[in-house]
Amino acid sequence: MTTSGSLTDGADSDADGSADAGRRGHRVTISDLARQLQISKASVSYALNGRAGVSDETRQRVLDLAEELGFHPNSAAVALSASRTRTIGIVIARDPTLISTEAFYMRTLVGIEQYLNEVDSSLLLRLTGENGEDLDVLRRWSRQGRVDGFVLFDEHQNDPRVPLLRELGVPCVVVSSNAPDDGVGRLISRPDETVTLLLDHLAELGHREIAHVSGPFHFIHEQLRVQLLREYAERRGITVRHVEGNYRYEDGAEHTRRLLAGPDRPTAIILGNDLMAVAALRVTTELGLDVPGEVSILAWDDSPLCELAGPGITAVDQQTMERGRAAADLLLRLAAGQEELHDEAPPGLLRVRTSSGPAHI
Repeated sequence: MTTSGSLTDGADSDADGSADAGRRGHRVTISDLARQLQISKASVSYALNGRAGVSDETRQRVLDLAEELGFHPNSAAVALSASRTRTIGIVIARDPTLISTEAFYMRTLVGIEQYLNEVDSSLLLRLTGENGEDLDVLRRWSRQGRVDGFVLFDEHQNDPRVPLLRELGVPCVVVSSNAPDDGVGRLISRPDETVTLLLDHLAELGHREIAHVSGPFHFIHEQLRVQLLREYAERRGITVRHVEGNYRYEDGAEHTRRLLAGPDRPTAIILGNDLMAVAALRVTTELGLDVPGEVSILAWDDSPLCELAGPGITAVDQQTMERGRAAADLLLRLAAGQEELHDEAPPGLLRVRTSSGPAHI
């Protein structure tokens, strides 16, 4: 069975958190290693377990410090021994047709499954409608003791799932863009990092009038994206027009057509996911406009669709498979009793392809 050093934190609540903990007789934890190396606990876990997600240099730094401090990772079974079912639950309240076509969910689920397979645990997945059916499933599975915790996606304002699971006393990890002190686990992404990657790239290419087709505004992560894009663009002398979409191919096509039909069309369009970006690329070429000569197309999320499109679409690789692994890892640690609720998701990486070029003036 694969060991998981990150699970040691849950089994070792008496660690005092300092880099010298091992020298003073306390068991050294993942937190000690991460704090001294100034990297995330997930990165330390990946390095200790020989998993992808960290550079060779970082991996060696982790291994060297672990040996120096006498760190001995427990088997994942140590944390799982606190688990009743060895199963985590995911309930997604979205249209199944969208789930099947959007790479974000599929790649995240693959990462979660890979991790759970390594620690001999399981995933219970349910796709429901968007009218509260997911709450019924969360409540039923919790009361039946079918899972030891849940990973939650697509947090929205006044999300009822979080208070429900707190009331039921069931651990959860929200894959989130914010970090409120609400007593639940959160794998926190950094939308400011993605915004910086996209805007710096466009600013270097001379773009000053751009558009952003987002996902639904009721999702908290989309609200943060819009807010940060506006603030960061203003600092760079860039004007952004925001349009609300729904992650669907048809939305990307319709909004792109409207944006390009006006007299003040943008020189670049950022689409909220890969599917809308592919649609935007197709519509742009159908209108007889050159990409990237007259309009640049970029995607917030990368996928094989972006890579295989013609031209290839510049996108941010959100490392969704690694984020899935990190979310599952954090949930197992919380189920084992770890008190530290938050961890950071791996940072995104800009994949520059031929769909972005100098601004057409």
